[in-house]
Amino acid sequence: MQKHKDVLHQTGRLALALVVCVGAMLGVYALLGKFTTSVFLGAVIGSVLAIGNFLSLSITVSNALDRAARDQDPQRAQLSIQASSVVRLLVLAAIYILLFRAEVCDPVAALIPLLLAQAALKLVEFFRKDDKGGDTAV
Repeated sequence: MQKHKDVLHQTGRLALALVVCVGAMLGVYALLGKFTTSVFLGAVIGSVLAIGNFLSLSITVSNALDRAARDQDPQRAQLSIQASSVVRLLVLAAIYILLFRAEVCDPVAALIPLLLAQAALKLVEFFRKDDKGGDTAV
């Protein structure tokens, strides 16, 4: 149960940082006079997909590491993680293609949160308060 708490806690951190980043993105759209309902919907959908992608990745890695420790088979864990990354990419691509073909939202506004999630992860890691984050003594 503790591993799921850790995954959910880290996902919550990412979600909070992503909301801030996407808010800034929407602010830029508003300043440029390009803010529309389609842009807002794209930002929301993109954020949900980015957070879901991260959550799926985290659960897959956690489960693969547990299996590797239990079975003493790190190659199998690595293959599991690699297969998951391919499947996640294909699912994301299919969802985005369907969204864009149906013209549900602005494509750029829907894709930017995936990129912002990477920046948000770096911010979360930088401000983490342990020996892996940015608060280490020099």
